[in-house]
Amino acid sequence: MIYIYDILLNFSDGILYEFYEWNTNDNIENMKKIKMVKIDKQDFDQFLRYKVKVSTDFLLKIYKSCEVYSNKGVEVIDYCCLFSDGSRVLAIEFSKTGESIYKSNLLLDEEEEIAYLAGNLAFTPIDYTLLKEENMLRFLTRRELKIKKYLVTELQDAYQAKNYHKLKFLYYEYYDEIVNNYQVMYERLLHSMDSYLDDKHFKLYQFLRLSHKKKQV
Repeated sequence: MIYIYDILLNFSDGILYEFYEWNTNDNIENMKKIKMVKIDKQDFDQFLRYKVKVSTDFLLKIYKSCEVYSNKGVEVIDYCCLFSDGSRVLAIEFSKTGESIYKSNLLLDEEEEIAYLAGNLAFTPIDYTLLKEENMLRFLTRRELKIKKYLVTELQDAYQAKNYHKLKFLYYEYYDEIVNNYQVMYERLLHSMDSYLDDKHFKLYQFLRLSHKKKQV
């Protein structure tokens, strides 16, 4: 283990955002110092994909070793550290019982520098248990997730309110065909966003946003 100084982290208990998706209103923290541990690729993949619980022995090794700048000066985080497999870096904060509660990616230049430093370290074996798979990895960007959530809400509201005229219009705009079964239209539109968003989804989003703005005028 070694200490890393003066890096930025954007902890999340849900989606793990890439550095280029960070927003100014995120709770971005300036870490004064934090320990870095080198682990093998398999362990790194597990830590990335799953909520894990590490052993008490490991918690003792990182206890109060992380410091963060705050409005009050410098505060201590009880259980927090960086993990690297020599090519990637991930920050994790743990609860006092060893469960991972928050995770963060790093800025690209800081990740590259830390991964390079990890290349000279020996691997640290860590006892841990996999608890559950997390929805940290995804194929949609942060903006696309926002648009998808908006479209899904609009579709759900229209279907539940039996606003079939709106549902029929949206379906025709996307599929360019007429279907008389409203449940089929509703389900097909929802499933069209399962894996990715295309240009037609963005056009629907822009149309709906514009129509709401006109109603407010």
